[in-house]
Formats: sequence, C-alpha cells, structure tokens
Amino acid sequence: MTKTIKYTVVDTSVGSLCVAYSADGIIAARLTDDENEFVADCADELDSVVEHDSNPPSALLAAVEGRLQGDVQLTFSLPGRTPFQRAVLEYVASIPRGEMRTYGEVALAVGHPGAARAVGEVMRTNRIPVLIPCHRVVRSGGDVGQYTPDPSIKRRLLIEEGALLPTR
Repeated sequence: MTKTIKYTVVDTSVGSLCVAYSADGIIAARLTDDENEFVADCADELDSVVEHDSNPPSALLAAVEGRLQGDVQLTFSLPGRTPFQRAVLEYVASIPRGEMRTYGEVALAVGHPGAARAVGEVMRTNRIPVLIPCHRVVRSGGDVGQYTPDPSIKRRLLIEEGALLPTR
C-alpha cells in the first residue's frame, strides 16, 4: 500500500535542505537545488506519494532549525533499516555539534569493533544527512573522506560547527 509523505524546503548555510516527513517523524532529507529529483528519489526509495507542504507544522520547522543550530533531538523514521544500521544512525545523531568521531569509533560504540567499513556504508546510504550528522564521522586520520555529494560541504559544515579549523 502506497502511503503519502510530505516535504518542505529549509534554507541552510550550505544550501536548500529538502525534508520529507510523516506522522512518524523525518524520513529523508537532502541538500539539493533540485526538488523534483528529491521527490522522485523519495517516491521510489520509500514507495510513497510525496507532496509539497506549503504550510508545514511550525514545530517541525523549529525542530529542524534547532537541529541545524545545535543539538535539538528530532524523531526520525528509519524504515527498512537493520538493527546495526539503526544503531549507527542513532549513535551518529547523538554526536554533539563541534565534535567528530572516526568510523572505527562509531563501530566500537555500537558494539561492532572492526566494522568501520560497514559504518561507512551506513553513512553513505544515510537518507537524513545533516540532520543525522554523518558529516561528523571522519576517517581515522581525520580526513573528511568522499562525503556525498561533495566533500567541501562536509568540510564547511565541520568548520561552521567548530570541529575543524579553516584552511587557507
């Protein structure tokens, strides 16, 4: 049965953040200038009808803005995720603004030492980047890695949060 989810667009310091949500919480988010692509991807990945909400709940907007500015907790819907994937995403959501963890540290924290590559795969497929801050997870040497869609966005977010110093 196909369900209907809604989406809105929130302006951030690094571009437009499309946010899809339902009564269960936030389902997907993506930094993009192409709303149509976001809607098509969500419809396909989530087997849903995706409708623009021109009047999203003020509580949702306040929570998203709070999350972008600090560590406000949000309710996320993580359909189709394994227990390991959920554990990784929930742990990453708890990493405070201005801090970073390595893929190996995340793996250890969720009880799977040695699963750094698997953590990287969960980060790669994170449907809620920025809000579940996969940009705060870095390689063991501190390199930001090949953040999707653009490593410069990850670096910029980490600089804005005070986790990295600006480079000249």
